[in-house]
Amino acid sequence: MKIAGKRVLGFFLVAAGATLVFFLAVPLARPAGSAPQEVNGRTAVRLQGDAPVFAGAARVPIEIPAGAPLAGYAGFRSASAPGMLQARALALRGGSAQAILVSLETLLVPGELEAEVLRRAGLPPGSCLLLAATHTHSGPGGTWKSLAAEVGGNGRYDPALRDSIAQSAADAIRLAVGALRLARFHAVSERWSGGPAVARSGGPIEGRLTALQARDDLGVIGTLVVYGMHPTVVPRGSRTPSGDWPSAAARVIEHRTEATALILQGAGGDATWDRAGLAGDGPALADALGVRVAEEAMRALAPTPAVGGAPLRCEVRLLALPAARASERIPWPLRRGVSNLLALFADPYAAVARLGVAGLDLEGVPGEPVGALSREGVQLVGLADGYLGYVEEPRRAAAGEGESARTYYGPGLANALGIAGEDR
Repeated sequence: MKIAGKRVLGFFLVAAGATLVFFLAVPLARPAGSAPQEVNGRTAVRLQGDAPVFAGAARVPIEIPAGAPLAGYAGFRSASAPGMLQARALALRGGSAQAILVSLETLLVPGELEAEVLRRAGLPPGSCLLLAATHTHSGPGGTWKSLAAEVGGNGRYDPALRDSIAQSAADAIRLAVGALRLARFHAVSERWSGGPAVARSGGPIEGRLTALQARDDLGVIGTLVVYGMHPTVVPRGSRTPSGDWPSAAARVIEHRTEATALILQGAGGDATWDRAGLAGDGPALADALGVRVAEEAMRALAPTPAVGGAPLRCEVRLLALPAARASERIPWPLRRGVSNLLALFADPYAAVARLGVAGLDLEGVPGEPVGALSREGVQLVGLADGYLGYVEEPRRAAAGEGESARTYYGPGLANALGIAGEDR
């Protein structure tokens, strides 16, 4: 019996070893074929409206119960007390063309969450929607039914919380569309050389602040601000739901304008924050950073002339992605195995949206683009319409530099998304 047992054990050890060798040596990751007709509830679309542009904006609370999963860091955290964050929407309509921008105070917008928002809002697959997360690292999680995402930082999957977030976003969309009124626009996009965003991985940061404000004779209808800087001010050990500095910036603008304000991430994948000249820690410091961003946005908008929004343009593209590929920082004997592991959960396709209004072009990126990918004339909006990890500049990704350790698709992702320098 002992001999038979040893033989069985030996057989299983050999089989396990062979399986491991196979997993480490044989490439399983494959590039996706042509994109299907629908991705995350979206279809490709191209719209343009040359008529005068109407605008409407709204915000709806996201209620976070005590014990709900929090997102932001690897492992599992839960809220120690109830909290309330926000879903905000800005709707634009010019003639038959309609575009909607949504800001969610969450870490990510997984594709399945976006599909649920579309369904609950009653939007057809051919809608023009840019749905982005503020990327707070202290907000609600549980929105992605993926073990890798749960362990990696999005928190344990909670379908009830996911549906609640989707419902808040859908309600904000409906309210914004219902509040449409003829608008004039003020827009600005400029470098903020003295801003609080600083590099964390050696590459050039974007350092750009872009703002759009819709107004009419009654006052401000809504404001949109894009600035790339990681919302990691509230400490990792906190269990209190928080929207970090983007939430604080939105509140300041909303208080001053009495209208909804959306705060979105730019190409801030490699940008952290500088506390120079700011007092306090944790939530107080997040508030101080938010005030800085809000004040700069209002200052930059103040001298801008009123312009019409037309033409209102939108394009949604469905893309096939390159094969999952481990970072060059992974030791080469393990690189194939890590690539195979990534292939088990990496999305094969993506939907990306690009909007143009009042002379601004906003291009959504379903991940965290770095500052080196920023280009004049187009404002990248990170964390939009899905999550594909970090998007590093191709040459730095191939060399294992910058944020390449956090990439899932290797150096080819920026090219696949159409945001690498040679494609812009």
